[in-house]
Amino acid sequence: MSENVRLMGLPELRSRGFEALVRELGVANALRYLHMHGMGSGDYTQDRERWLAGLTIEQVEEEVQRMKLRGEI
Repeated sequence: MSENVRLMGLPELRSRGFEALVRELGVANALRYLHMHGMGSGDYTQDRERWLAGLTIEQVEEEVQRMKLRGEI
């Protein structure tokens, strides 16, 4: 089954998306939702490389298992 889809321009998408959030969640919760999904700042790729520098996949897996045993994840 083929369906024609009209892609909205970004301004319309942003406006209609926010209207839908407000309609479904109310203003306060719509704003909270948007805040949760903010763009953030920095360079995650560079940060991740710095955090994981020198770690092997085996070390990461071991730490995940330890966290599971402690009930942290």
